[in-house]
Amino acid sequence: MANQEESPLFVGITNNGELRRNMLECSKEILESLKHYEKFKFVKEEKQKLIQKFREDVKGLSKLISRLKTNLPKVKEIGIKKTETEIIKKLEKPKIVKVEKPKEKTEFEKLEAELNDIEGKLNSLS
Repeated sequence: MANQEESPLFVGITNNGELRRNMLECSKEILESLKHYEKFKFVKEEKQKLIQKFREDVKGLSKLISRLKTNLPKVKEIGIKKTETEIIKKLEKPKIVKVEKPKEKTEFEKLEAELNDIEGKLNSLS
């Protein structure tokens, strides 16, 4: 036992208010980073959903165009005044895509609530 260093059971902390403030500020910075990450993750998921929707729409449009081409009568090009794109624009109106936001409390909102709580504690220490 003589070779082992003595480890104290209790250590005195000076400037406990300053130490608490520093710990709360570090917690605040960590929560802000997590908040930014959650926002990034949410935007990335929404982007993936919109890309998938776009791909499905393009596939549907290409099927409609091929069906339209097969159903149109064969005519000489001299008699055609409007192009195929103008005909397609008249046939279909653009659809508006609505993205629904989740109604339950997300991880982002939870982190924001914790961040507000820590900021309140910091303000009470001042």
